[in-house]
Amino acid sequence: MKNEGFIPHFLATGVGSVPQTNSEEALDLIWNSVPFAPHWPQLPNLGAESSFIGQYLNALIETGVIGHVTNPKFQIEETDWLERMTEFYSLYLQGIEGDEQALDRFGFSSQGGEGFEAFYRSLERSGTREAVILKGQLSGPLTLGMQITDKNRRSSYYDESLRDMLVKTLTLHAEWQTKRLRKFGLPVIMTVDDPGLYGFGASTHVTLNRENLIAELNSIFEGILRQGGIPGAHVCAGMDWTLLFDSRVVVVNFDAYDYMQSMMVLAEPINRFLMRGGVLSWGIVPTNPVAWEETAESLIIRLEDNISELVKRGVDESLLRQQSMITPSCGTGTLQKELSEHIYGLLAEIQGGLV
Repeated sequence: MKNEGFIPHFLATGVGSVPQTNSEEALDLIWNSVPFAPHWPQLPNLGAESSFIGQYLNALIETGVIGHVTNPKFQIEETDWLERMTEFYSLYLQGIEGDEQALDRFGFSSQGGEGFEAFYRSLERSGTREAVILKGQLSGPLTLGMQITDKNRRSSYYDESLRDMLVKTLTLHAEWQTKRLRKFGLPVIMTVDDPGLYGFGASTHVTLNRENLIAELNSIFEGILRQGGIPGAHVCAGMDWTLLFDSRVVVVNFDAYDYMQSMMVLAEPINRFLMRGGVLSWGIVPTNPVAWEETAESLIIRLEDNISELVKRGVDESLLRQQSMITPSCGTGTLQKELSEHIYGLLAEIQGGLV
């Protein structure tokens, strides 16, 4: 899929999560640091409804398919389980057919959506300012499916019917987010954050199937595309990146600080990805205390060295430079606020040094 017209040339954005509990304070950090590609702040320190696991489950919880957000489990032992499943699938069909009220139920709960709604209100109030693109994010199906269990503590990902409901929920949530942000007239990147994908190919995850993983991700990416968005994916570990390159994803966000080696061996697949319009989003700012030891200059040197190595291996330098973004290596939601602010400050300086 060719992605016409999106040439980011080292545009900077965030991964999503920040440690603040005040949404306005979080937004100030984002607008001041990444004003050209701002994202809504995920605020995990507000509690379970705003967490990486609980934030995107609203439709499943409302229909009773999953229990309370603080300890989400599929309620398959309930006597009315089939009725709950039927209610969910009816809601899904209404949403996929364009019923706006049904689609809204796949959005956030009132508390879980605090960061998103604050971002939305700021766009309504002050416009898009310097932004050339907006960014949203959601958790991915493999990671959620491994974390959410049934009553026997078995990962729901390994149950085909439970996995199907989870993928459908994330697909319509991604559509809902993309549709709302598209109202402001700018391109929208919607990133599926699925760190569990690092397990594909590992001896501990031998049952993971490449075709199934790609199909599940494509379901979500296609939902984003239906609403005119740009699908992205983020994995903050090394993995077989060809799995993503072979999907419908456009933006691949990877940890370029600690896991660059996993990209170095993929010159030919990277070229194919870039030639179809793909974008590499470099997580070049470390999201741990090592960041205190780095400067914008040292990280730009690191980035340039990595680019040079890829070019030596045959990657088209012109395409690579045009079709690159920069981010922190991962979200900053679990960090101390001062460290998160330092990381976003480095990100802003790096973008200024690369322009």
